Formats: sequence, C-alpha cells, structure tokens
Amino acid sequence: MNLAHIQAFCTVAQVKSISEAARILHISQSSLSYQIQLLENNLDAELLTRTNKGVELTEVGEIVYEYGQTLLKLVENMKRDIESWKSGHEHLIVGASSSIGSYALPCTIYTFKEKYPGANIRLLVANREETIQRLLERSIDLGLIEGPVEVPGLVTRGVAEDELLLIVNPSWQGPDTVTLKELRTLPLIIREEGSGTRQTIARALQEQGLSLKDLNVVLELNSNDAIKSAVAAGHGVSLLSRLTVKAELGSGTLKALKVEGISFRTTFNIVYHRGKPMNNLQKRFCRFILSNPKAFC
Repeated sequence: MNLAHIQAFCTVAQVKSISEAARILHISQSSLSYQIQLLENNLDAELLTRTNKGVELTEVGEIVYEYGQTLLKLVENMKRDIESWKSGHEHLIVGASSSIGSYALPCTIYTFKEKYPGANIRLLVANREETIQRLLERSIDLGLIEGPVEVPGLVTRGVAEDELLLIVNPSWQGPDTVTLKELRTLPLIIREEGSGTRQTIARALQEQGLSLKDLNVVLELNSNDAIKSAVAAGHGVSLLSRLTVKAELGSGTLKALKVEGISFRTTFNIVYHRGKPMNNLQKRFCRFILSNPKAFC
C-alpha cells in the first residue's frame, strides 16, 4: 500500500473535493483521481461517491480515513523522532488532561527545568480521551491523566491521589454536608464526554448502582474555568478536582461541601508506551515525577 495514496485520499476526505485536494497537493486532478483509483483497487472497495457538491465518503471510506489519519500521524511522529536523534537534541512532549495540565504540570515543568535548564519540554493540554489518543498516535511521549487506563500496550503508574469536591456558590444557605440522595436533586454542571473528571463521577456512581442519568445535569462545559464561573454566578453546583478549585476555596469565591455515601477519589497517573524506548530526558522526567513527592505541585 502506497503512503502517498493514503495521504491523497485523506486530503480529499478532508476538503470533500477532488479539485481542491489537487490544488492543495499541487498535482493535477487526473493524477489525484488515478491515485484514489489505485488505492480503491488495492483495498478492493469503493471509498468515495461523487455528488453535485463534491465527494462523500462511503462506509469503507470512513474506516480507511480514520486509520489513514492515524497512520499519517505515526509516520510524521516517526520522522520527528528520527530527526531528534540525528540532531542529538533530546525533547519531551507531555500530554495532560485539563485538570492536571492546567493546574499542576506548569509548576512541575518549571521545577524540573530549574534542575535541568537545557530540557526541551512541550506541554499539550486536552481532555483525558484526547490525551490517550495522542499517546496512541505517538504525538506525545508521556501522558498524565486521571483514573485507570486499560489500553493494550500502555503502562500506567500512579503519581498522586486526588478527589472531586462538590462546589457551590459561597452564598449557599444549605448544610455543609449533603447526602447522595440530595446530590441527585441539585442542578449539576459537569465536564464533557471524554474528560477524566466526568469518568471519575461515572465510576463512583456505578459503584453505587447509579449512572449520570440519575443526576440532575443542567449544563455540560468543556472547561474547568467555565464551570467555576458558572457556579460562582449561581447557575448550579459542580464536582471538580480539589486541584482545580484550591485557589477559589482559599479566596472564598467558591465553597466546598461534603457528600455522604459516595467517594469521588481518583488517582493521577503517568501513562507511556510499554515498548517504546525512552530517551534520557524522558527517563529523567518520569523519575522526577515518580520519586519526588513535591515534584507534582
């Protein structure tokens, strides 16, 4: 299978136009159409259907596009690692879920670079599922996320313990402790599908024989800061990592309540490929986080 044919097909799939894809790839339309035809012959399947508006992916085309994107990213990342090896300049790309990447890792990386001033580290923040996907695509070298990971080929090691707190507007007039039954009636603002915070809530509820459908979810947001602003404005309550609300609890702009009958504890884990060799920088960073209790700040 020719990698250039896959790249050509993925470009067409992205722009949904043979002529536009040909312009992007700097080749003729006939040459591009021929490459797509060769790929279809190789796979013995039709990948595109022509319409008045351009082209659409067939069901097989959707499958090929998904795998093709992953394959192209793997090749790109392989070339990056080879160039890094040739230059002798080690680098580290760390991916992290929102709670960890926005509130803990900047301090960690700063402390690490004080010890190793020449370290070349890049941090990419996304939600939990996106971070795992980037790790599988090898777009990042290490991941830091909440909760367990059961993906073949990935290794997880616990870094720190955390818990979700029920946060409310500081003008809250109710008791400082609520029951699980009472929690189910409160207007809850939660993170989006794929986030580690949401997974922690779902896992805790499952242990009680419940699900997210049993909660009074009024709003879903993909940002911890947006959720904190909504709660502070009195639009609802939320369950967020202690790490993300430490400053607000200290300043009094948010208040935390206890929830009886359920535990929202979780573990922050470092995740990496089982079979991928680490360079010296990557090894040092792993040791720094795993062996130094104060490193993960």
